[in-house]
Amino acid sequence: MAGRTPDALVEPALLVWARGSIGLTVAEAAKKVAVTPERVEQWESGEARPTIAQLRALAAAYKRPLAVFYLPEPPMGFQALRDFRRLPDAEVGSLSPALHGAIQRAHAVREAAVDLRAIAGEEVAPSPTVPAGRDAEQFGLAARELLDVEIGAQVAWTDPGRALTAWIDALSERDVLVLQVQSIPITEMRGFSLSADRMPVVVLNGADSPRGRIFTLLHEFIHVLLGAEGVCDLHTARTNRTPSDDVEIFCNQAAASALMPAALFGAEPKVLASGGGDRWSPEDLAALSERYSVSQEAVLRRLYSLGLTSWEFLQERTAEFRAAYDEAREELKRRRAEAEKPGGPTYYRMKVRDLGRPFISLALDAYYRREITGVDLFEFLEIKISQIPKLEEELALTADRP
Repeated sequence: MAGRTPDALVEPALLVWARGSIGLTVAEAAKKVAVTPERVEQWESGEARPTIAQLRALAAAYKRPLAVFYLPEPPMGFQALRDFRRLPDAEVGSLSPALHGAIQRAHAVREAAVDLRAIAGEEVAPSPTVPAGRDAEQFGLAARELLDVEIGAQVAWTDPGRALTAWIDALSERDVLVLQVQSIPITEMRGFSLSADRMPVVVLNGADSPRGRIFTLLHEFIHVLLGAEGVCDLHTARTNRTPSDDVEIFCNQAAASALMPAALFGAEPKVLASGGGDRWSPEDLAALSERYSVSQEAVLRRLYSLGLTSWEFLQERTAEFRAAYDEAREELKRRRAEAEKPGGPTYYRMKVRDLGRPFISLALDAYYRREITGVDLFEFLEIKISQIPKLEEELALTADRP
């Protein structure tokens, strides 16, 4: 019978930091490593030490490399993001372990992407910016100009998935790393961004609809341009309660301006034919949504920002949209469960969606040039060497898929 492994010489402060960085309570951490909450408290107070085996279990639960626990003190990096959320279901300042993990992963993928670009001898462009002093409308137009997306191309993207891919590609061309996450309710977050002098990151919630993600993508891009990283839910605010609300309202308005420029949107036949009324038919909202490849909620927000509908009507329809989103998500879960049956390509498709084609291609190219090992590749992409052909097949399909 195997004996007890030796005690791990770990500083208690590191255990407290690691648990807090993933958003776990003492009880939740204890359950993950199969000990009592009292034992975890003893480890964190220094009254007792975990064994090496228990420290490995803690490292897995806290999603940290084992080596981190042998540092003399907690690292200063990966600080909590500013919380811009307003949705009632999202407790401001409290991030779930899944969201904490997504933030850590985004930092790690960014660092890996920067390293891979350096290995390939490719420069990374400075983080894009827009000159300060512009109002939200002007800022949004400047952001669109920076992305170089023609309105003719946008209205030709009749398929929401194709539109989302095209906007992601536009950000990628400016060396903005776009990732997506799973298993986080959109009631907790729609997206978040990480600021950096080079290769900033935008992270989208894969649980959202493609058109919903398009608005989030532009909203988070505005955050990047402002250098104001944070976690967002994009909840519409009528008045500013905090400085964070000022930023969110600005990002919402600038994103709407980028996606639906006022001069063009205001000249739409359906907008001109409205006669100044503040109530809009589902058919008109759907038609504008289709034309600009954005959600109906985004269209309604734009109408409100241009003074073409009332706050009461916006709130009324938003509640209906949210109910419809809930139904759509349940249907999406059902379809994904069907797709995950043996023989389905879902795993590789989700891998490409979540990490993005540019990052995966960088990692595979470096591996084929023997600049990184198979162990490195697994660390970057979390796939085995035997899985590369299927991943490459999905990469090719994703490039061709509208």
